[in-house]
Amino acid sequence: MRFLILRAYDITDNARPDVVCLDFYDDTLAQPLAMAAAVVDMKGDGRLDWKLADDINHNGVTDTLDAAMALEFAQQFLEFNWFSQDGAADKYLMVFAVDFDANGIPDTVRLHFHQGEGQLDDESLAYTAAYFTNEVGTADGAHISQDVNNDGRVNGVDAELVRRFSSNFLLFGWHDACRPTPSTPPCKPVLNRP
Repeated sequence: MRFLILRAYDITDNARPDVVCLDFYDDTLAQPLAMAAAVVDMKGDGRLDWKLADDINHNGVTDTLDAAMALEFAQQFLEFNWFSQDGAADKYLMVFAVDFDANGIPDTVRLHFHQGEGQLDDESLAYTAAYFTNEVGTADGAHISQDVNNDGRVNGVDAELVRRFSSNFLLFGWHDACRPTPSTPPCKPVLNRP
């Protein structure tokens, strides 16, 4: 199964995230971590401004487009307000797509918000959200979500965040539906995690 784990950290202890890590996994590989990206607020101004990414768009080249995609996705992830503080690495988001009818088009994007250290399991699952795509696989379908931005209200802002985030996740093409080529290991060293 292919999935993405996102983690955000407040390293400078200013109550806002400074680092976002995107780890792309494929559990069919001997080394499941297939690709990675990191985005950092280097200036301490609350803006993510430094990025490093593997070939996360699968075009065969590691370039500025990969870094731009990582930055955009990391910024959207921060809208969930789901990040670890005080040096802990206890909050993370697992994102994956499912192709129920095996037609090569993802039918849903699932967002599993975890809290706790250790294995991804039901024990650490805090809450979930899902977006169901239309028949051509674009994120123009129905959503199931809670207060995903953690502002104390379930409203259209949550629904729109899930829709945009799911739509951008599908742009990575990181799902089990329709695998045109076998997965390959990353073309550069994987970043160390805090």
